[in-house]
Amino acid sequence: MRNKHDVSDMSDLGEDHSAIIAVSDLHLGFEDSDKDAFIRFLDKLQSDASVTDLVLLGDIVDMWRRDASGIFLENKDVLDLILLLQKKMRIYYIAGNHEYHVLKLQGRGYPIKFLKDLTLQQDGLNCKFVHGWEFDEMQMPHFMESLCHAMSDHKGDRDTNIWAALNRDEGDLNRFFSAIIHGGRLRQTAEMLQLDPQERLKETLKGVERKARSTVQPGEVLIFGHTHRPFINKAENLVNTGSWIKTEPIHNTFVRLEGGKPRLFVFEGSEITERADF
Repeated sequence: MRNKHDVSDMSDLGEDHSAIIAVSDLHLGFEDSDKDAFIRFLDKLQSDASVTDLVLLGDIVDMWRRDASGIFLENKDVLDLILLLQKKMRIYYIAGNHEYHVLKLQGRGYPIKFLKDLTLQQDGLNCKFVHGWEFDEMQMPHFMESLCHAMSDHKGDRDTNIWAALNRDEGDLNRFFSAIIHGGRLRQTAEMLQLDPQERLKETLKGVERKARSTVQPGEVLIFGHTHRPFINKAENLVNTGSWIKTEPIHNTFVRLEGGKPRLFVFEGSEITERADF
């Protein structure tokens, strides 16, 4: 997949004045996250009058690698820019597997709206946004939530911390029995979940993508992230936003939707015009 057209200014990408931007997998708190480029990206959005909606499609922060209590404070500069953008466009924050806990912040007066999924209509099409963990068999909500609580800058006894987090709510029988079932391989599962998606999913990546494709409904465009592999399929009804991880072969990517048509760009780079064959 190669880049085709140079792009110098995001405001030149469309001809109308109703665009949706989607971006995912920044993983703030991870050493390979390109935070500086993302800040420049947010600055550019300030001058793009055509953008009406910005979808933060999950794993914007990484609660699995860093202390969840401090991750937002550490990245206050990014959050301030997002809140500033919220004055000129609608902003939606979809919970990823690495920050699943943000769903617990709904209804508590936070200035950002946290969601599990989202559907926006554009030119008669349903644009459906999910992070993509839903298509990954290893991702289970009780593990995702627990990893958000158990990780910190001081790793300590990781499997013990995760076990404690899994069982912190004794009133939740479903979580308790799930923990019992998976307890025998708790450490292995937790460590595997922390691997980079490209490494962990290298044998099943196409399976995740095929599963995503199988869920697409007529009149729908499905946009997801999670795998860090940016693409648009030939039917242009399945889109992956990619990531902002500097070690990925193609990174700092974002999706722009206008008239129900998705386009994929590398920020400060080029448009990706090739289409995936599935």
